[in-house]
Amino acid sequence: MRSIGDMAQALVLRNRNVQIRQQIDRLGLELSTGVVADKARHLSGDLTALAAMDRNLSVLDGFRIATTEAAQTTGVMQTTLGAIQTRTEDVSLTLLQTDIMVSESLRSTVAKDALSALTSVMSDLNRTTYGRSLFGGTATDRAPLGTSDTLIADLRGLLAGVTTLAGIEAQLDAWFDAPGGGFETQTYQGSTTNLAPFQLGPSERAALDVRADDQVFRDMIRGLALAAISDDDILDFDQGLRAEMLASAGNQLLQTQVPLTELRAGLGALEARIEETVTRNAAETTATRLARLDLIAVDPYETATQLENAQLQLESLYTVTARAARLSFTEYMR
Repeated sequence: MRSIGDMAQALVLRNRNVQIRQQIDRLGLELSTGVVADKARHLSGDLTALAAMDRNLSVLDGFRIATTEAAQTTGVMQTTLGAIQTRTEDVSLTLLQTDIMVSESLRSTVAKDALSALTSVMSDLNRTTYGRSLFGGTATDRAPLGTSDTLIADLRGLLAGVTTLAGIEAQLDAWFDAPGGGFETQTYQGSTTNLAPFQLGPSERAALDVRADDQVFRDMIRGLALAAISDDDILDFDQGLRAEMLASAGNQLLQTQVPLTELRAGLGALEARIEETVTRNAAETTATRLARLDLIAVDPYETATQLENAQLQLESLYTVTARAARLSFTEYMR
């Protein structure tokens, strides 16, 4: 240090100060994060494995989002179908008892309960999640079904003048089941194309193909509508026909319970598969993160020791700098 001038000496000390401070900053960062600051130097410039792991983690994160959305969607669907089944099952059992009802007011009450169930079922099938309709296929931007009031109004015009149960059921069959019938053109407003399957993994997909225009829902809505419209004041069916309509509606609703149960069972199996995929993806994510950490992790004890040594070097440098400052010619003249 004495072989160079004062200004050069100050420059050397300042430069060394910066170097030690940078070393302290790097070691402090590595100690706090647990990974090396310069990954390329640590891996001798071979970043292939690290890049592959980072890409895999990015892909797995995308699958995590997809599986979360799929689990949420199927869960809401299952809850909705459960509520629909409970409501329609209760109504069907009540309708099947109308044969022994002698009170016309009691039958009217049952019909009004069916209308309430019809409104509830159609509202349930219009449910949304993540701001998208659940049962409308690819038409996620709108409710797949109209309102029960609109449906009853449409059926009122359809059944005007019909005086027999066979005639009423024939009209309803054509409305709900015929291609291009009233249900497809007026009641159902969703898409006939199913949603694209959720990509849960590299080779794992989950297809949600439940739509409000499925046959089980058509039959369910038809049965509820038949019971509800039996008490319509405008059509004014006679008492005997009303009783027949209520009993027929009860049978129709009862017949929808088995296919609805099967639909829910299939949805439950899909939920289980999604849950298995979530677990598998989480395990792979954890394993990849651990392997990545093995590549770039630092030894905390060694890093702490180096940090302490760097701090001692900085303190020593301050001492040397202070002593060198007192050896100047100006200080000597004082």
